[in-house]
Amino acid sequence: MRLRRAHPDDFPALHHFPLGQPDRSWLAEVAELVSTLPGWLHSIEASGRDRHALVLDDSREIIGVAAHEAVVDEFGRTHPAHRYLMVTAIRDDRRRQGLARLLVESIAADLQRRDAASVSWLVHPDNAASLAFSRSVFPDADETSPPEDKPYIAFTLHLGEASQ
Repeated sequence: MRLRRAHPDDFPALHHFPLGQPDRSWLAEVAELVSTLPGWLHSIEASGRDRHALVLDDSREIIGVAAHEAVVDEFGRTHPAHRYLMVTAIRDDRRRQGLARLLVESIAADLQRRDAASVSWLVHPDNAASLAFSRSVFPDADETSPPEDKPYIAFTLHLGEASQ
């Protein structure tokens, strides 16, 4: 198993990434984010945001996917040392095996090696599994409910002392 950058050969698999039945609004949103990663990576907005799409590959089969970018503040300034983890997903038939933890911890460790100061992500309040995961795996993460992100719950994990 290896974590690597997504490349164009992966895009068809991402478009049809098996997440199970998107019977919950948050799962449908995750499915949409994963399927649109190729366009997200190559959009005009991508320049300057240091966007990364990563896949967890097991014998050339994509079993997990994540994407992150530099944080952009309300004034349009990009902060490369502060990252936004846009999506994390594990195939429906590979859940409950510790793969989400492996994926997110690997990304956090890589960001820390690259002198990132923090990584933030949002969780829908109805996504009990992701809330429990975020709270148990990252107990030191700050948890807030900023008005601009309602109804989502925001988590910020401080990685180091990188400059802005």
